[in-house]
Amino acid sequence: MNLALVCVGGGRGERFGGDKLAADVAGRTVLQRSLAALREAFPEAPIVAVVPPERLGFWAARLEDDFPSLRCIAGGERRQDSVRRGVEAVTAEVVAIHDAARPLVDPVDVRRAVAALGGADGSILVARVADTVKRVDGRGRVVATVDRVRLRAAQTPQVFRVVALESAWRRCDLGREWTDESALLEACGLQVMTVEASRPNPKVTTPADLELVRRLMGASP
Repeated sequence: MNLALVCVGGGRGERFGGDKLAADVAGRTVLQRSLAALREAFPEAPIVAVVPPERLGFWAARLEDDFPSLRCIAGGERRQDSVRRGVEAVTAEVVAIHDAARPLVDPVDVRRAVAALGGADGSILVARVADTVKRVDGRGRVVATVDRVRLRAAQTPQVFRVVALESAWRRCDLGREWTDESALLEACGLQVMTVEASRPNPKVTTPADLELVRRLMGASP
């Protein structure tokens, strides 16, 4: 499989209060840990890191020793813009897109997500929804309890055939906010498979998330 890896972290970190990718997790930055997991999963695949434009020089210098073949590029205004820039920066038939703010992803799960693609257009790493889920109205009043048996929380990496992504970009309204690329493919009627993560894979969005990641890292064997 002609595969490339895209690690996306082009956001401004407003909810975190700074560059969350530079936060320390057991002696390495969040971004370094995410990249290391991708590289361990697929040592030979081309890899791109998409970072905030104002931090491009910082990250290019910071990462060059550990990841000499890495290409560092500036992200866009929205996450979906950063993803597209990353995908367009590589030449591959299949691309694995990973949120840079998920530093605990298991390399085995990265490989499983790619393997789950099979003959589909995309495949994504997911987690079962453990909480009871409520649907509410505009006033916050509960109107229904949702059956969680078939619910999954989307994670990353998300793996796609590049031709399917390109098709979705042509056919979908890119003026609206798409929370992930799987939603783009779904809107076009393309097939996306799922595979459940074998280990916790939280995303660092707030300082509390970072503390959770640090605790999980300390608890790992």
